[in-house]
Amino acid sequence: MEKKLPIIMPPIETYQSSSFILGIILANSNIENVFYNNYINLVCNNTNKMWDVELQFANVSWEDFRRNGIAEMDMYYLKNLSSDKYVDFIKERIDQGNYILLYSIDEFFLSYTINYQKRHFIHDTYIYGYNTDSFFIMAYKEKKLQMLEISIEEIVEGMYSYFQIDNDANFCTFRPFHAISVQVDFDKMMKEIMSYAREYKSYKDAKVYGINIYSILEKCILFIAEGKTDEYDGALDLRVFRMLWEHKKILVNHIKKIKEKKKLDEQIIAQIIEIEQAANKVFLLSMKYNVTYKKEILYKILGYLEEVREKEIIFFKQLITVY
Repeated sequence: MEKKLPIIMPPIETYQSSSFILGIILANSNIENVFYNNYINLVCNNTNKMWDVELQFANVSWEDFRRNGIAEMDMYYLKNLSSDKYVDFIKERIDQGNYILLYSIDEFFLSYTINYQKRHFIHDTYIYGYNTDSFFIMAYKEKKLQMLEISIEEIVEGMYSYFQIDNDANFCTFRPFHAISVQVDFDKMMKEIMSYAREYKSYKDAKVYGINIYSILEKCILFIAEGKTDEYDGALDLRVFRMLWEHKKILVNHIKKIKEKKKLDEQIIAQIIEIEQAANKVFLLSMKYNVTYKKEILYKILGYLEEVREKEIIFFKQLITVY
């Protein structure tokens, strides 16, 4: 017997937890417009340390979707479930339409990871189906987000190895509601866009939102360029710059959706595509820096970031004016 719940490869892959949920949303037609109504604003930590930035989309966590009535979630503890009962329990949850969120599993036992049989490393993995011998998962393999088939035994060993480390080990289920129908809310989209575009002069809070995240990225890059950190030998956190680029890719998608309702000049579409291309250059430069560690690349990145920021300010002012 084989059972696969609906899922597609999402347009983002920086964090597999967020990507998995978006893949579910886009594969369920009654809630797919949640994508357009969200995935606009950004949030990061207010820090000068690159590896503490944690740049992500705002208000699109699993809990946000549970609280907003998009899906239901349940948590289960391994201490209440013996290993010989685990597989049947997971399959039963999937049969009931639940996706499985394993956010703590030992990669020592997972053959698709670089840590397989080398070191115990706790990471996350997400299940969307099964057959007789395998689970179907979404996870990173060779630094790329993929849909994979993995033996049931590996999942069980990885979960219960972690349970030996943490007796409060748990996992969640995520089941979209099918009794709702989400429509594109253009007013909400514009409110999110205006929230993203709002500038602040000072950053006193622990979190920084919207276009203000550029100041944090610039501060972190300068911290490295000036030799004030030896964190990860001065490397850049590539997740930050890939997320920045993916944000622009999503914005292109959203602006094209707005164009379906509101007549927008083709120049506006060209502008957001140009911004996306500039953000891609930032991402590519960040990868180049992590290979060469040439300080001049950091200053090139700073220049492109300022360019992207200024272009966004102009773009959003125009969009808000014509909408």
